[in-house]
Amino acid sequence: MSPARPPWQRLVMATAAAMVSLLVASWLVGRVLPATWQDVVQTRLGFLTPVSYVVTALCMGLGGALAGHRFLIIAVGLTLAVWIATLSVLAGIVGAASDIAYPLDYLLRTNALSATLSVAAAALGTWLGALWYARRAARR
Repeated sequence: MSPARPPWQRLVMATAAAMVSLLVASWLVGRVLPATWQDVVQTRLGFLTPVSYVVTALCMGLGGALAGHRFLIIAVGLTLAVWIATLSVLAGIVGAASDIAYPLDYLLRTNALSATLSVAAAALGTWLGALWYARRAARR
C-alpha cells in the first residue's frame, strides 16, 4: 500500500482531473447528447445552458471526491476563470465587430445568471464529492 499523498499533491491531482474531465465531458456533450438537450434556454434574465451545469457539478464533484472539502475554493476559482475567459473572448468579438449589435453591458447582463449558476453547480458538486470523500476516509 502506498503512503498517503500530501494535501497539496491531492489538490493538484484533483485540479488536473477536474479540468481534464470538464474539457472531455464538454466535448462529449456535443457529440453524444441529442441537440435538444444542448439547447440554450433564453429567459428574461439571460441565457441558460442546463446541461453545462450538470457537467460542471459532476466534474467538480470528481475534484471534491479526490481532495475533499479543500477543493471547494479551487472549484469556484476554476469556474470563475473559465467564465472570465469566455466573457473576454465574447467581448473581443463584440469589440472587433464594426456594427456592434450587442453592447458590452448586454453581454455581461445576459451571462451573469448563467455564470452564477455555474459557480453554484461547481460548489454543489464539490460539496457532494467531498461528502463521498469523507465517508470513504471514515471507513478506513
